[in-house]
Amino acid sequence: MRLLCVGLNHVTAPLKLRELAAVAAEDLPSVLQGLHKRWGDAEFLLLSTCNRTELYALRPLHGHPREEELRDAFPSRQPHPPELHDALYAHAGIEAIRHLFSVTAGLDSLVPGESQIVSQVKQALSVARAAGAAGAGLTDLLAEALTAAKRVRRDTPIARGKFSVASVAHQAIREIFPSLTGRRVLMIGGGKMIELLLRLAAKENDAQYIVANRSFTRAEELAGAFAAEAIPFEDIESTLTQVDVVVTCTAASEPILTADAITRAQHARNGAPLLILDLAVPRDVDPRAGRIEGVRLVNIDDLSAVVDRTVARRREHLDAAADIVNEHVARYLQSADIRLVAPTIDALYRRIEQTLHEELAEASNKLSTHEDHQEDMEILRRTLHRALRRFCHPAVETLRAEAADGAGGAHVEAIRTLFRLDDEATEET
Repeated sequence: MRLLCVGLNHVTAPLKLRELAAVAAEDLPSVLQGLHKRWGDAEFLLLSTCNRTELYALRPLHGHPREEELRDAFPSRQPHPPELHDALYAHAGIEAIRHLFSVTAGLDSLVPGESQIVSQVKQALSVARAAGAAGAGLTDLLAEALTAAKRVRRDTPIARGKFSVASVAHQAIREIFPSLTGRRVLMIGGGKMIELLLRLAAKENDAQYIVANRSFTRAEELAGAFAAEAIPFEDIESTLTQVDVVVTCTAASEPILTADAITRAQHARNGAPLLILDLAVPRDVDPRAGRIEGVRLVNIDDLSAVVDRTVARRREHLDAAADIVNEHVARYLQSADIRLVAPTIDALYRRIEQTLHEELAEASNKLSTHEDHQEDMEILRRTLHRALRRFCHPAVETLRAEAADGAGGAHVEAIRTLFRLDDEATEET
């Protein structure tokens, strides 16, 4: 099997392109099912977060999709503009495996070592399996990637301090408003990002927080957990006139805060400063709102400057973390190669047993006139069985050793061809 990856992230693509490639959670199953229906021999994984969209395909060595086919199948909310196609990167084979392991370990994140990506990868696999697009191959691959991520967090300082996109966003607010005492903050959304921000805010307890979500029940749940106030989603615009900071991170496919709505709120606030953090991809806030007097609009890409200031020390540990990732990539490749040769070894021994059975049947007919032919047949059976096993043993041991060194694939193909092992299924039917 061969792993392919096509994707874009915060390094290769600006926010406007990542918005085009973002796949809503409710659309993931249908996209994956469509891919699997088109290429039934392959397994698929689609990872879509605020900072990346990546499409993985695990397919037979000489099968489909090929890289260009996967590029053409890459999700987009509109026909691929040239700049989107140019922003895509592609990895294949070992490099694709190493990339997936690095992503899972947080080494490729906006905030190096952040742990939220682990739950995002797990969720992506869960969705792919439920959609019937992922099976044992991707499950085994991700199990090793998650083990590597756990070791990186445990054995290097890169994940210490619990930095995340949420903590960087929190830091950005504090750089603009060192003290939030007496101020009101509106949180829009009900996902992990908003929950993490509320958790960070609860430690300082110096502002009044308001939560809005399409599900008022979820808004009440978050408000109750963090001593905040819950409001109905439809009250967001009227609440804009009463707050100093807005943080929004929803799964909406279109902006939920228009420039007109924010303009009306600013008129009511007499142009008082309003900070808006839009952490959503696609964006929740019309970008034109950043030009309204008194409004400071910060999006997910604008946080990179804060990241550079707050987590620079983490990058010192990237080499050590990468070494751990490489160890687990090598371990996965070794185990995958061993699994690759196992069916060929089994097929070889089945061919031996079949040949032995046929030869013994013929010999039994010739010896049947002897009174002691049953004893002779048992001696002959054991002798032939032992001889054939001894004859094949060096080849089998060499095949296992070569597989452990990553060179089993070529030998598998040669053995299956020389011994016509792929004819076995045809002979049985």
